[in-house]
Amino acid sequence: MTSRLRLGAFLAAVLMFTGLLAGCSGSDDSSGGSVQLNLPDGRSVTIPETPKRIVTLGDQWTDVALSFGVTPVGYYDYSKSATGELQPWYGQKLKDSTFVDPTKGDDATTIAKLDPDLIFAPGFASNSPEFEQIAKLAPTVNSISGQEIDPWQDMVTVMGTVLHQPEKATEIIEKTNGDIKAIAEEFPSLAGKTYALAFMYGNDQLSVLGDPNDGAAKLFSELKMTMAPKLVAEYQRSGNPRFGLSTENIPMLDADVLVVATATPQQAETLRNLPGYKNLKAVKDGAVAFLTQSQITGLNAPSPNSIPYVLDLLKPAFGSATA
Repeated sequence: MTSRLRLGAFLAAVLMFTGLLAGCSGSDDSSGGSVQLNLPDGRSVTIPETPKRIVTLGDQWTDVALSFGVTPVGYYDYSKSATGELQPWYGQKLKDSTFVDPTKGDDATTIAKLDPDLIFAPGFASNSPEFEQIAKLAPTVNSISGQEIDPWQDMVTVMGTVLHQPEKATEIIEKTNGDIKAIAEEFPSLAGKTYALAFMYGNDQLSVLGDPNDGAAKLFSELKMTMAPKLVAEYQRSGNPRFGLSTENIPMLDADVLVVATATPQQAETLRNLPGYKNLKAVKDGAVAFLTQSQITGLNAPSPNSIPYVLDLLKPAFGSATA
């Protein structure tokens, strides 16, 4: 790898893992006007007018833009990079947009050719040595919350501010919250249940979520579920919101609901045959949801369209946990 960061390298880290803004000001004129965003990392980003050519370098930002009916001129999508397929909740909305392929050429040069007037990137992008180069191309917004995964509601609010469409932002948030509320009403006994979220990226290694305040945990929190206590304890001990878990520590995944993603069907079978797996409460109750690499992204980095899609996938496990 050259000294130029390949987007795939740092964007794939999303699987290894509220104040909205330090400040936000803008024109009240819905037809346009300057907007200033003061970000948690100390940067102040000024967007002089309503952007017309937006580049989104993260799954969440891409979906948020599409929720507003805005098609990015260019985008990076983890699923497309890893599996060759777009996230299913995008539909065909990106067919006229340029995929920023991290395997082909200089990423900053590729983005520059798109002539962007605004760039959205995931929070951890600022750790990239190429970030400063990209940020010189156009106003660039990365983390808006200071968290590893930004809350989707905050992202929708920022997009609504930038596009001068606050009413649309409210509409999107209310609709998505309605989808979550519908699940809570369908499975009221979920309240108080525990959950564990894991990704198996090798035959003997998993990455698990331990921070109950992580953006990926918010969906479960909104259903009044709590994270498996042993995972929270490990996070508090290590300070790592997402940490590696060796297969001999499978018992740490004990919870009422287990959500796990694997890169291949073979890995899923490997997990099922590991010592201790069959003794997990969720396994005994049939409350395990196996997701693909692409599907888990919609839960790891939730967004307006991924949330209802993933909730449908989780309903069988929720049903078994509350039976």
